[in-house]
Amino acid sequence: MDGASRSMRPDLAAAILVATSVLVVWAFFAGGASGVSAIATLGFAALIVATLLLVCWTRGAVVVPRLDRAGFVAVVSAMALVVWTALTVWWSIAGDRSFDALGKGLVLLAFGVVGLAAAVRPGRPVTAVALVLAAALGAALCWALLGKVVPSLGPDDAGRVTRLRGSIGYWNALALLADAALGLGLWLVATVRDRFGRPLGALLLYIATLTILLTQSRAGLVAGVTVVALVLALSPGRVEASLFALLACGSGLLVAGWAFTQPALVEDGSASVERVSSGTTLGVLSLLGIVVVLVAVSKVPVVRLVETRRRTVVRALLSAVAILFAVGLLGLVATVGNPVRWAGNQLASSGEVVNRPGRLGEFGTNGRSVWWGEAWQIFRAHPAGGTGASTFEIARKRVRSNAQPVSSPHSVPLQLLSETGLPGFVLGLTFVVGLVLGIRATLGRLEDGERGAAVGLVGLPLAFGLHALVDLDLDFLAVAAPTLLVAAVLLGAGRQSAGQAGGLVTAGVVVAAVAAAWVLVAPALSTRSVERTYAQIAAGRIDSAGSVARRGQRLNPLAPDPLYARAAVATAADDAPGADAFLLRATRLQPKNPATWYELGLFRSIRGDLCGAYYALNAAYTLDPNGSFARNELERAKAAVNDPENPACGR
Repeated sequence: MDGASRSMRPDLAAAILVATSVLVVWAFFAGGASGVSAIATLGFAALIVATLLLVCWTRGAVVVPRLDRAGFVAVVSAMALVVWTALTVWWSIAGDRSFDALGKGLVLLAFGVVGLAAAVRPGRPVTAVALVLAAALGAALCWALLGKVVPSLGPDDAGRVTRLRGSIGYWNALALLADAALGLGLWLVATVRDRFGRPLGALLLYIATLTILLTQSRAGLVAGVTVVALVLALSPGRVEASLFALLACGSGLLVAGWAFTQPALVEDGSASVERVSSGTTLGVLSLLGIVVVLVAVSKVPVVRLVETRRRTVVRALLSAVAILFAVGLLGLVATVGNPVRWAGNQLASSGEVVNRPGRLGEFGTNGRSVWWGEAWQIFRAHPAGGTGASTFEIARKRVRSNAQPVSSPHSVPLQLLSETGLPGFVLGLTFVVGLVLGIRATLGRLEDGERGAAVGLVGLPLAFGLHALVDLDLDFLAVAAPTLLVAAVLLGAGRQSAGQAGGLVTAGVVVAAVAAAWVLVAPALSTRSVERTYAQIAAGRIDSAGSVARRGQRLNPLAPDPLYARAAVATAADDAPGADAFLLRATRLQPKNPATWYELGLFRSIRGDLCGAYYALNAAYTLDPNGSFARNELERAKAAVNDPENPACGR
């Protein structure tokens, strides 16, 4: 690899690192939450970078690693899963959603290409990526905490939900990133022993601890402990790192402990003035915590203690862990009685776990057990191919027991089973196995400096994998895309370069990139056209609105929204039969989507066609018997159909 790396031009190597930094920061701060808004922006940028890298590779200017067997299996299975996602569009119950899922898959592959190129840069590529990720994570976590200190900067819905979520948009996803920051913080304090490395590592540990606790994420807490345990187990300086972590994380625990005594910071629905007051105090205490961490790292002789009294320090650490465990167990027994029976009752409960300080000590699934059961029912009904990628929200409506909207079963394995069937699940499992074996091989072949950085980076895919068992992290580009980039770096680090490809491959890359660009951009352009259609209708420009609506349909023929827009244009032009025809086309486009039938039924009911409305509304009810649509309209239409004096229904 070294020879191949030296052959890369220095300006290209620097450009790869800059592109990596920009994409990661962009993902953290504008990843679009669980929606698709970032596909056309962040995704398009990642696609351009990946295409340029592949073209440069085919021309010999950039190198990519020659993967070992495990790495090759991981990459091929990831690509095959994206291809399978594309195939599910054909039988999907909501083709536009599956098409959006394909777009997300292409974005993840683009991030993977960037990671492979970054893995074989000259010098110390893994260390460079680890430093970039640590800086980006630190910035994202600090911004999230600032939103708690200054409520006007945070997206906390005017106090309705106080769990910390920052720019990611979701508390559990933010906790996942904080888990990854723990691994990188331990790497910095254990390996980077210069005047800046340890203080910055300690600060990252402090900020990550505070963030995890303020997200009130139970999965984040469990994954964070797992990341710390694994990184310490793999680090040669584990004793030093443990002491530094104790100093840094202890300060974070104290500040968070105070925060949990303030209802305005940890309970929903607090008044604005209380949030501002408590946030200001939190800011002061957080700054004091930073000072304490910096002083402790600089003044406590950790290195000398480990060198001179290593056994004593190890015994003290083990004793402290044992005492904490014993005290916690005794406290649990004193509070709940039999802990085994209590845990069983908690796990069996499907009720909502209220946002309050005590939620970290509750085991309830917060509705997940119900959603998991629904996903399993959907899989059993469609084992071969699922209902189409990203369609759980619609597919579950036929089997759900209440009207609560849920976009995902909150478990990536069950999401793959229900939406893409057994083939999708097998491909996903193959990717995970290949990734684990590939990372294990990488850690075994890297030199000490690079190996330490790789150990720190492992925290991100590890945390993602643990969270993915009980959450919807795959839907968030903000966490999934950087995870794929880091996974690619870990697969390619320390490998020899692959051979240069020919002109035919160059042409194939360009053609594939153009097709991928259309997948990423067309739905967004269609959405914009639909929005412009309604604006044109409101302005009275009916002819122009019709043209824009047709353009939106051409850009995304799988979506019902352009048909709704065309129906609105027809309604504005007093063409009721035309509007009805467009809405009927929407039901034929997505016949298993209750929303299309509901739109048709509501339109017919407003027109006074109660017999036609009953046909559509009853179809919507059949597909979503526990939905929250207008039941009064259905009953009124049903009464008209059953009225013996009403001949309009053709009895």
